[in-house]
Amino acid sequence: MLKTSAMNPRIICFWLSFLGCFCGEGSIVAQNAACGQTWLEKDWNLAIIQQKNTLVERLNALALQPNESTNLRDVINIPVVVHVVWHGEEENLSDVKILDQIDALNRDFNAENEDLAKLPAEFKPFIAQQGIHFYLAAEDPEGFPASGIVRKQTTVERIGTAQALYFDTLGGSDAWDPNRYLNIWVANVGPYLTGFGTFPGLVAAEKQGVVIHPKYFGPNQSSRYNLGRVLVHEIGHYLGLEHIWGDNGDCEIDDQVSDTPLQQSAYTDCPAYPQASCGGSNMFMNYMDYVDDDCMIMFSQGQMERMQNTLELFRPGLLQAQMPGVTSLGKGINVPFRLYPNPATTQITLDFLEPVAELGMIEIFTVQGVMVYAQKVVLYNQMTLELPILSPGIYGLRIGNRVQKLCIR
Repeated sequence: MLKTSAMNPRIICFWLSFLGCFCGEGSIVAQNAACGQTWLEKDWNLAIIQQKNTLVERLNALALQPNESTNLRDVINIPVVVHVVWHGEEENLSDVKILDQIDALNRDFNAENEDLAKLPAEFKPFIAQQGIHFYLAAEDPEGFPASGIVRKQTTVERIGTAQALYFDTLGGSDAWDPNRYLNIWVANVGPYLTGFGTFPGLVAAEKQGVVIHPKYFGPNQSSRYNLGRVLVHEIGHYLGLEHIWGDNGDCEIDDQVSDTPLQQSAYTDCPAYPQASCGGSNMFMNYMDYVDDDCMIMFSQGQMERMQNTLELFRPGLLQAQMPGVTSLGKGINVPFRLYPNPATTQITLDFLEPVAELGMIEIFTVQGVMVYAQKVVLYNQMTLELPILSPGIYGLRIGNRVQKLCIR
């Protein structure tokens, strides 16, 4: 049971790769992608460092005064917009995948994950009790109906680490009001990062949020990060959490949370329990460590309180943003709709006659009943549908229990 130390060659190799070095034959090669928090911090100047220190001091002071802490809400709901900025078609993730990731966030931020049963008995008293819920926003910043998903095809390869990511005019996607929405960009961040999240106030407003590589977003085929927990980890940073070991490796300053034990450095892969450093047992199965997705299973109560305090102090607009959200109940809908233009060629607009914001199936079939198109998407008022290539003629378009005639020119 060897603990991952601060000088583990896997970690050294990872960071040397940023400097253009390579691990030679015979070394412990680990071209595994990891959280980009250290990468994000490499360009911080003294003013930003001091600003972060002030943020940490305010959170620490609040944690020491639980009886005088801010009045946390019984239910915290955060509206989310997901910007899918894609270059290769494999990066253009489906609406279903995105809703699966939202479900994963709500599972893990509310201790509803079944694998929490694997938590060692010594850490069970520290499981976070009060959680945070996330939902796709069904209203854009101007108040118009939306799916909470923005798609943008880009010509910029690996745009996830480029300034262009945050600007429509440069091939990226403009943030929605960061005071009212959690902006998540799904974009290629290259082979060495899984993603990164921004601490409050330490980057420009248009860059506030989280960036995640599409290959690690939602349930996926990754061998290590396949349960959607990369985003859980990065939203932890966005809400004021440090890595559980604190990044300094000296057993003196860790993550500033009192109920997570001191830990010397990161763990990777899936260590056997128990592991120890700094004179005690380590909570390596925490979401803020570097272990594989199927081995990270908890936030502590102290971490949850810190995230809630971060919302109250530094991101209050998210708490005050009350807007409709997209649902993924999958029960189907029975709402009348109209479509235009009709006849159509390449695209149509769907206009529901009652408010709709949920996952549903759109089907197009011939007059003979042959299905020529079927796609599960987030349905919302005044949505645009790009049509497949169809022969001119008359078709039926079905949504839930309703069918409209569609003429193709």
